[in-house]
Parts: sequence; structure tokens; C-alpha cells
Amino acid sequence: MNSTKKCVLACIDGSELGNAVSGYAIWLSQNSQSPIKFLHTIEHSHRTEHAHHEGTLTPNMKEHLLDELSDEERSESKQLIAEGKEILNKARQMAEQAGLSEIIAKQRHGTLPEALEDLESEIIMVVLGSKGEDHDGNKRGLGSQLEEAIRAIHTPIFIVKSEKLSEPKKLMFAYNGSPTSRKALEFIKQGTFCTASLEVHLVSVQKNINDAVKLIADAEAILAEGNINVKTKALSGEVVDELIRYQQENDIDTTAMGAFSHGKVHGLFFGSFTTSMLLESASNFLLIR
Repeated sequence: MNSTKKCVLACIDGSELGNAVSGYAIWLSQNSQSPIKFLHTIEHSHRTEHAHHEGTLTPNMKEHLLDELSDEERSESKQLIAEGKEILNKARQMAEQAGLSEIIAKQRHGTLPEALEDLESEIIMVVLGSKGEDHDGNKRGLGSQLEEAIRAIHTPIFIVKSEKLSEPKKLMFAYNGSPTSRKALEFIKQGTFCTASLEVHLVSVQKNINDAVKLIADAEAILAEGNINVKTKALSGEVVDELIRYQQENDIDTTAMGAFSHGKVHGLFFGSFTTSMLLESASNFLLIR
């Protein structure tokens, strides 16, 4: 494999979205003619099954407890590694059946955001599920590490929200003129994600409809430089509500937008547009920071 060629990175676990994450990563790998890398991270959060409730531990009791914890941690680690290998082997087989040959499957210890920071220079795009194993069965909500993972890097991230795997047909690009939105505009213009069959909808929502019209005109001209043909719509009103309504009325399956243009503190006090969209929308997402 060409070590200098950037890859599509699929971050997989044993969650309900795992197969869809692998499938979309395979599609992106084929579309961009890039190698594919499957990553499974093992984050240890060990808790002993044998609680000790004594108020005071003698030296012998402490030593016994440490030995007990060490044995349990080794057993847990072996089990997690074995489960991870099975998940990676399944993903590799899926990629091979799709005709891919440049395939890497890796397992590493630590958190997902840490792994993304370390690997950012090697990847062209990341594919993540909106929820991991800890959130299986929860129809609403986002994975506990998702925002931190998105904020960890500035590489485009494809967020999978549905277990149903199907090639993207309609992409809504939500444009508001912010720095991250302009960066997303340049990415869309490059055509890395946009296939000939993908219907691109350029949508802007502003309080003043004239502002939305101007933003649409500016963005459409830039996309035309990349031969990206778009359907356009300028809207006024509450941003999340209007974008969700447009998605539903036009059967949008993928939403592209700049992500987390404000810092964590701003989001803590005022809420995040990115998080609101991820929570309220049923579509998959292409996020650019």
C-alpha cells in the first residue's frame, strides 16, 4: 500500500450502526479512490465485580485486592481484544467483497478522540456512528464521545445516523457564510464527496430573506467553478426548524454543513447549532470544521 496516500477511516465497534459505518466508508473509499482503514478502539473503564466495603484495609488485604484487580483487568483486556478482532475481521471481509484491495484493520487502546488526533495526518475523511455500543436501543441521543471526536480534528467527518445502508442520493448543503461554512463550501466544490448522480441542494436560512438570497448567490457561483450543479433555496425563520422541514419535504438523506464554529463555552451556555441538527435530523451528516 502507498504509505503516503491518505485513507478513509472507519471507526467501528459492536454497535447497531457498525455495519452501516463500514458500508459508507467502503462507498467513500471507492468514490475517492482512497485506501480504507478500519479502527477499533479499546477504552478501559474497569470496575471490580468484588466490592470491598471494609472501612480500613490491612496491608495484606490491599495486596490481595491489587492482585484481584490485576487479574480481572487482564481478563477484561483479553476479551475486549478478541471481540475487537472479530469486529475488524467482519469489516475487512465486507471491504474485500466490495472489491477493495487497499485495506488496513487496526486496534488500539485509548479514547476515540485521542486516536483521531494521532491519525489526522493520514486520513482524508472519517466515518463515525452517531451512537456507539453504550447507546444501542436509544432511538434519540448522541454518543458520549461524539462532540469531542468531531472537535478533535479538522478533517471532514461523515456521521452515520441510520442502520439502513444506501448510496447518498440527495445532499443538502446548509450554508450560512461562517468560516466553517465557507470551508465546507470549498470541500463540496472539490467534488470529493459529490458523485454525478448526487442531487445537491444549496440552502440558506437567515432572519432576513435578502441576506439568504445573497449568500445563496455567492455560494452557487463558487460551486459552479467546480462544475457542481445545485438546486437552491433561500429561507427565513428559525434555522433548525426550517432546515429540518426542507429535509423532510425534499427527502434529503445527507446534510452537509460546517460544524462547531463556536467554542465549547459558547455551546455550554447558548447551545450548539451542530448538536441541535444532529439531534433533530434523521439524515446522515457530512461535517467540516
